[in-house]
Amino acid sequence: MVNLIQNAIDAMASSDNDRRVLQARTEHNGDAVSIEIEDTGPGIDPKKSADIFEAFYTTKLRGTGLGLAICQTIVERHEGQLSVFSVSPHGALFRITLHQMKSRQ
Repeated sequence: MVNLIQNAIDAMASSDNDRRVLQARTEHNGDAVSIEIEDTGPGIDPKKSADIFEAFYTTKLRGTGLGLAICQTIVERHEGQLSVFSVSPHGALFRITLHQMKSRQ
């Protein structure tokens, strides 16, 4: 969560947009919980949306390219999904979806 929020802050800092908004939302739907982080930064190029989760891929001058790869690994190890969406007219939305784990007996 901290990495997604910091990425949103960094993206908005590099944006020319005067209105910078960071929103965090949660939703419970049946056996799933969704956590969304949305920003008004420059957004994600749709052609690169799959690449951003690859280790060592970065668009930051001082980035390591590990943050989103680690986030995705953590979410997937909890049998969840991390996805990214472009927001109109600009911005990005990252969604973590976690399903209730079946109890082990």
